[in-house]
Amino acid sequence: MEGKIIQSVQRAIDIMNTFNEEVHELSLKEISEKLNLSKSTVHGLISTLLKNSYLEQNVKNSKYSLGPAFIEKSFIVNEDVLLKNVGHKYLAEISEEFSVTINLFIYKSEHLNLIDRIQSNSMYYSITTSVTKIPLNASASGKLALAYSKDINIDKIFDKNLLYKYTNSTIIERETLIDEIYEIRKNGYSLEKSEVELGIYCISVPIFKINNEFIGTVSIMATGEKLMSLLPDLAIRMVLVGKKISYELGAREEE
Repeated sequence: MEGKIIQSVQRAIDIMNTFNEEVHELSLKEISEKLNLSKSTVHGLISTLLKNSYLEQNVKNSKYSLGPAFIEKSFIVNEDVLLKNVGHKYLAEISEEFSVTINLFIYKSEHLNLIDRIQSNSMYYSITTSVTKIPLNASASGKLALAYSKDINIDKIFDKNLLYKYTNSTIIERETLIDEIYEIRKNGYSLEKSEVELGIYCISVPIFKINNEFIGTVSIMATGEKLMSLLPDLAIRMVLVGKKISYELGAREEE
């Protein structure tokens, strides 16, 4: 047996349902017309939805769209699937533009796990590695975790002896790693230069979710010569892609 329908709750749901894959933004007038409700009634409901982050307002055109609260709830269902669904199209763009193999990692419980990869057909940019565990002190993605994650930091990996040395280029000195983290935060991306395997370079950018919480990385691996030749343009595009994915996951740049 159906219970009583609360009109104000139903109207709020109706407002949220006016948005879909084709309609991302609507004005107050457009929402009012779609629902055949007065603008004053809709405005009151929108104010409540805005306050609770179920809607957000574009400051440039004053239109409304679904807010970050939906993203936060969707993470409860499956973070891996959400991150992969949001990130895949951006990975495809980078892979096609630069002819590179690109990876998407999710960060959980102090570990980075590969959840998506788009393979390049170019033999020059398609590199595989024998290292299965992503080292935090040596890999580009691992150093991003040290720079941005709330549950792991340089002190912790030294205290727990979580340092791994693979080559003579691997960073195992505290001060050197601190300087590296400073550069990462300044540049917005991380580099790995023969630190895990000789001749193999990597660039990675961070991904954040709602409340600007670090959730993963986008990463490209290639020979040192090839990656450095691409770096000026690639770094700019990678940082932009990281920001786009993060925005879709609910992260917002602090003003």
